[in-house]
Amino acid sequence: MMKLKTIIILVIIYVISFISIRYNINLLYPYYLVKDIILYPVKALSVNKDIILSGDIKDCIINSLKEDIEELKKLNNINTVLSEFNMINGTIIERNREYWFNNLTIDKGKRDGIKIDEVVINSDGLIGRISEVREYTSDIKLITTNDTKNKISVVIKDNKNNIYGITNGYDNKNNLLKVIINENININKNSFVYTTGMGGIYPSGILIGKVDSIIKASDEVTNIVLIKLSSNIKEVRYASILERKNS
Repeated sequence: MMKLKTIIILVIIYVISFISIRYNINLLYPYYLVKDIILYPVKALSVNKDIILSGDIKDCIINSLKEDIEELKKLNNINTVLSEFNMINGTIIERNREYWFNNLTIDKGKRDGIKIDEVVINSDGLIGRISEVREYTSDIKLITTNDTKNKISVVIKDNKNNIYGITNGYDNKNNLLKVIINENININKNSFVYTTGMGGIYPSGILIGKVDSIIKASDEVTNIVLIKLSSNIKEVRYASILERKNS
């Protein structure tokens, strides 16, 4: 008797499977319909959870786009200050984690007229200079590089006094640029620091940052002024390359 029941069940399963496949008819539809009705509350909760997560992601995207738009607006406003330059705006597309404070890559190259040693800034101040140019991209040597050959002549404007110095490395731990000065003079904290235009690469008047503190150098003759950069070098996303209009 059991064998007969087993055979009948197998035949029914075979017939249902054959008809479903041959005529594309789901004979088990009533089962799935009942299953969907029973499980609807669970599915609804799952969908609502996804909607909440999607909303959070959407907010993040919108906030990021707003920040990008504001950054690009600031870059465009610099045109009125550096009127002797054409400004080529670009996006940072690559950065090596092992050399985070040394170099980064921008999406502008020879096809855009980019040349080696052209100065790079963002809306807050100096970023660096072009060190290598390819057809579609270029590398930027950052002002925070540990390359000892990368010196920049700067001027500290303190109570209408001009104190001149030269950059000499970067403190990655405290995010401070080192500037050597020969004068034994007190300098007010938060005094602005600019490029001098001497050296033939960096034009004068580009903001670098503000004075954070002063320490005595090991030679006990010179002083080291620590500068808090105006630009957040760690999170640069957009930059402008300065091209002289008569070049």
